Order: sequence, then C-alpha cells, then structure tokens
Amino acid sequence: MSQENTLPAGLAARLNGDLQDEAIVGWSEHDLDGNNRFSSQLAVLTDTRLLLIGATRRAIAIASIDECRIIEGLGVDRLAIIAGGKLEAELRYSRRHRTTMTRLHRKLERRLPKADPKKNEARPDWLDAVEREAEKKELCPKCGLLIPTYAEGVCPRCIAKRRILWRLMDVAKPYRKRIWFALFLTICLSAISVIPARLNKAMIDTAIDPKIYNAVTQKNEPRMISAEDRVAMLLKLGGAFAATIIVTELIGRTRMRILAWTGTTVTADLRHLVYAHMHELSLRYFAKRRTGSLITRVTNDTDRLWDFIVFGSVDSIRNVTMIIFIATLMFLTNWRLAFVSLIPLPLLGYLTYVRGMKMQKMFGRLWTYWSRLTAVVGDALPGVRVVKAFANEDKEIRRFDRRSNEYTDKEQEIHIVWTSLQPIVSGLMRISAMIIWIAGGYLIIRHPSEANTLGTLVMFSGLNGMFYGPIMELANSNRMVTRAATSAQRIFEVLDTPPEIYSRQGAAAPEKMQGKVEFRHVSFSYEGAQPALRDVSMVAEPGEMIGLCGPSGAGKSTFVNLICRFYDVTDGQILIDGVDVRDYDVKYLRRAVGMVLQEPYLFHGTISDNIRYGNADATDAQVITAARAANAHDFIVGFPDGYDTMVGERGQSLSGGERQRISIARAILHNPRILILDEATSSVDTETERQIQQALDRLVEGRTTFAIAHRLSTLTAADRLVVLDKGTIAEQGKHDDLVNKEGGVYAKLHKTQVEMNLVVAIR
Repeated sequence: MSQENTLPAGLAARLNGDLQDEAIVGWSEHDLDGNNRFSSQLAVLTDTRLLLIGATRRAIAIASIDECRIIEGLGVDRLAIIAGGKLEAELRYSRRHRTTMTRLHRKLERRLPKADPKKNEARPDWLDAVEREAEKKELCPKCGLLIPTYAEGVCPRCIAKRRILWRLMDVAKPYRKRIWFALFLTICLSAISVIPARLNKAMIDTAIDPKIYNAVTQKNEPRMISAEDRVAMLLKLGGAFAATIIVTELIGRTRMRILAWTGTTVTADLRHLVYAHMHELSLRYFAKRRTGSLITRVTNDTDRLWDFIVFGSVDSIRNVTMIIFIATLMFLTNWRLAFVSLIPLPLLGYLTYVRGMKMQKMFGRLWTYWSRLTAVVGDALPGVRVVKAFANEDKEIRRFDRRSNEYTDKEQEIHIVWTSLQPIVSGLMRISAMIIWIAGGYLIIRHPSEANTLGTLVMFSGLNGMFYGPIMELANSNRMVTRAATSAQRIFEVLDTPPEIYSRQGAAAPEKMQGKVEFRHVSFSYEGAQPALRDVSMVAEPGEMIGLCGPSGAGKSTFVNLICRFYDVTDGQILIDGVDVRDYDVKYLRRAVGMVLQEPYLFHGTISDNIRYGNADATDAQVITAARAANAHDFIVGFPDGYDTMVGERGQSLSGGERQRISIARAILHNPRILILDEATSSVDTETERQIQQALDRLVEGRTTFAIAHRLSTLTAADRLVVLDKGTIAEQGKHDDLVNKEGGVYAKLHKTQVEMNLVVAIR
C-alpha cells in the first residue's frame, strides 16, 4: 500500500507516480547539486529502491548497493552510494538537512545485503515503531516539514498569532467577570474620550466666538449674546470639561487596577501550569532541551504574556473603540473634513502590515538566541568549580559575550524594523493636521455653513491627533503581539506535550509491596536507532541483592531506569509482585523505589531539609536516626550549625563522601521497598568508602536491591550478578562462579581490573 501521505503534500506531488504503490520507509530533502549550487532535491527510500528526484529522476535498487557512507565536510556533507565497485550517486547537502540525511543513511544501511548471511537478521517491528514515533515528533503536524533544531519543538512557519493568543484567553476564563467589567470600562473610556473635543467646539462656537449661519447672506454672522451670558456659558462648558476629566481618570484608574491584578494572577496561573506540567513529563523530553530554554519558558515567556494581557489585548480593544467613536463623531460633524483626515490612512496600514510580517519572522529566532544566552549561564554557574580549576574564566566570559552579542545584534535588527515606522507615522499625522487646517480654513472662507465653523476646525484638529494616536499604538502593538505569540507558542508547546509516563485509570497502590521484580522479554530503544536492551528476562526475589555489571553502554542504567519507570518498555513487561509497572500509580511506584546515585544531588538548603526530602513529614528524631544509620551524624554535628548548616548550590560546600552519606540518609528516611545503587561508592577514599559501605549494608537489609558498579570488588556481597553486554544478559550467577568461567564477559572484566590495579600499585 502506498504511503505518499507520509510526505508533506508539496513533496509528495513531486513523486508523480514514481512510487509504484511501494511503502515509504524514509525520505529526506537535500539542497546541493554536483557543483554545490543550491537545488531542491528529494531522496525517497522504499524497501527495495532508493528514488532520487531532482533535475532528473532515477531509481537505485537496494540489492545492487555495496556500501553507503556519509562524508562530512566544512559546511557541506555528502551521502555516497557505491554500487558495483563505483560511485553510483552522491547526495550533497548543507547542515540544515544533516539530521534527516543521517536518518536516511541509517535506514538505507540497515537494508543493505550483508556479506555474512548470519547478519541479515530481520529488524524487530517494535524498533521501527519507536523510530517512526521519534520522527513524527520532529515534523510539524501542520505543514509536515522538519522543525528546525533551534525552534525546539515549535514550527516557526506555522505560528498562528490570533489562534494562539485567543487560546491564551482560555487561561483567563476563571477571571472572565473581571475581564468583562474591564472591557466595559474600556468602552466607556473610549466613548468619554471624544467628549472634550466636542466641548471645545461648543466653547468656541457658543461662547468665545459665537456665530450663526445666515441662509440669506450665506455667511456665518456673529450672534448677539451679552458678555455675561457668554462667560456663563464658558464656565458651564468648562465645568463639564473638568467633570469629564475626573470621570475619565477614575474609570482609567479602576480599569488599570483590574487589568493589573488579572494579568498578574493569570501569569501566576500560567507559570504554575507550565512548571507543574514539566514535572509530569518524562526524562526523554528534558534530554532534548536545554535547561536555559526551559527556564526561559517558565520565567521570561510568562512575564511577556503579563505585558500582553494588561497592555496588549485590552488596550487594543480600547484603541479600536476609540477609532470607531472618533471616526463616527468626525463624519457626523463634517463628512468632508473627515474624508480629508483619512487620506494618509491607506499608506499607514500598508506599512504597518509589511513591518508586522517582517517582525513575526524575526522574533522566533530572537527567542532562540536568548535561550542560547541563558544556556551559557546555566552551564557555567553550576560548573563554576570546573571553570576555576582549569582557569577558564576568560573563556567563559568570551563565550557569554559571543552569545550576548549575537542576541544584541538580532535585537537591534528588530528595533531597526520596529522604529522605522515611527517617523513615518509621526510625519503622516503632521501632514494630516496640516491638510485639515488648509481644507477646513478653505471651507470656512469659501463655503461658510453650520458645519464649517472655527469650532469645527479646532475640534477636528484635536480629533486628528486622537484618531492617529490609537492607530500608531496598534501599529506598535504588533511588536508586542508578535513577542507574546512567540512566547505563548513556546509555553503551549510544553503544555501540549502529553506525558509519556502517567497513571492509568484505577492504577494499583497496594498498602504493602513485597519487592519481587521480574523482567519478561524486555526490549527498549530511546529513539529507535538501536536497541538499548534486547529481550531481557530475569527475576529478582524479594530481599535479593542483584549486582549489575558490564562494559560501558551495555544497558545497566537503562535497566534501572525502566524499573523506576522513567521510561516505558518498548516491548515485553516489567512486573513487580506480579503486577505490570504500567498498572501501578506512578507516584506510588517511585515512592516504593529509592535511588542512591553516583553523583548525589543536594538542593540549596540545610542538611536537615535535604535528608527530609525523602520524607517531608519526618520528625527531627527520625532525621537524626537516618543520619546515624548513614554514618553521617558525626560529621554533621561537627559543623557550627549542625543539621541547620546550609549545603550551598548542589552541596558544593561538602565533600563527595559527605554528600553521598547525606544521600544515603535521605534514602533510609525514604524507606523504599526496592533500592537502586548506582556506583554509590565510586570516587571516594578508602576510609570514606568503608563508612559508605557500612551505611549501604544497613540500607539494603531486607530490601530488593539492584547495585550498579564498575568496580567489581564492590559486588562480591551480591546474591547474584547479572552481566549485561550489548543490551542482553550475557551471564548470571555468583561472583565465584562467573570469575572462573573461561571466556566469560565477567571474567574478562574482572581480569582487566585486577591487571589495572596491579599496574597502579606498582607505580
């Protein structure tokens, strides 16, 4: 069955029937021809052929291909296809297509016939499914094209400002009554704002220079009104003017208070939603995104939306209603002058539209440069000890300045576009005012009437500034709207990412867990490129200690990550007490599993707070008991502030052994049924290792334990060793049995370590 619909519509149309009802297994664009000139070309892979579509069309049978390899160059890479001992095709591409071409190369290489028939094994269906799912997340669901890496999940081609910002209003639904009241006040404010101009006209035409139109003479002649009556009329109109100002300011103050409160509250809600949802996402999501990028979404992006909610959305409505009220008054008073005042409007509208389109494209990239800037800070400050150890302060400053300058340059480009309209708008407003005075003066002189008076001219002169002021604000608000839409898109990208790991309806949370862990034909792959675990089956009985060992990349960390359900298995099952881990409540499962990591993470706070992190309700006595069990009490009370000692960022004020023992105390207080130890005694001195090992012996007692260790001597106490190699269980058994097994993986690892220790001892 043909799968042309896996291609974006524009690319699928280029196939023009060449697919012959074959299924597409991969595709990529490449943008350079044989002379390195830009040329839009397409490579489509099926199970039997590689279709090359460009200036010419050709198909290469996979069975005829001997080899395919990527040759990286300076800005230009090549995918070389070799068949029959000669170069059959060379696909050249720039860096923008590196990701998709690398994936295409991987898929093609897997389908090439191997010289050794034993290696021509079928690729598991589950692995292809994982890869397809990973690819799907990298493509925009709307346009079908690859989302650029810099955009981090948000397609810059498909940002729909109106739809995104309208969706933002959904977040404000709990406060809709306040918002509707603020909108009502906004409309009232707009209506009242035209009254002063009307009062100015009345002051001039009825008090300062009262005139009446004489139909016989066709002239505006002075009205016979006493000076006392004119002064009384002037004071009356002046009082009305003052009352209008007071009412306007009171309404404006109330309106701004409501909007400021609503904007602050909505932004706080949005921050909560984004941050809370981040904690629901799996490790896979965070592995692909920079910390600085995620921090920016929670902080800067939400703050920009506050600005939009308060000064953007409602003020835009105010400006629109003001324009409507002012235009209505102008046309009702003197339609000729009204048309004259609108002469510059079409040009202004066109310039605003052009500038808006430019800025919309620029803001998406600007956010990326800001994210890169914060990423430098996020990298350097937590690693300040390493920076100072290598005397690389100047290097980090240069790296920061480079990113800062990149951001500044892009921001300056936006400011140039943004400010380019300001003098044009100001000039058009002045020209409009000049045209009104000339046209109005001409009408008063040549065509006097009730509509053509000095008061009318003065009113129009004032209304002209009031009319173009909101237009200029709307033109400038395009910058705010574009920034807000970009930030909102980033935020909704987080909120729209469904949690991969979640609790099913009616998830199990039994009162007691025995701790029996069973792997049944478990396979797993992170992105579908290659399996991290392959058909792993084993059983750990309650209270049994399992030692996990094997070469780097064998799958040890993946093994324990699946027990914690940081990821879900791709194929097979993991059961605890006979229940699939996917049927447990996620929070219950993770409370039942404790971890002591190689690099323990301590939060900024007191030692007591860090130990109590494993059990927030623990008493001081329980904290001290846990610290004693972890051999941490003695060094803690040696500090001037004891358990109230601040550990600093990530525990930098403590030694590695002290941090590890606090981590163990935290795990003891957590009291898990299943325990995972990841190189818990590495990188410490012998005495500290002894103390940590004593604490671990107390911790593992009665618990099902999985201990990862590269230093195999630390696993001799394990009830059973599970040796992983290339994602499979190579061996299982006791240390004494495996160490003497001829040609065994464990025996080789143990022998290598013994030899290395001898070399170190001799030196």
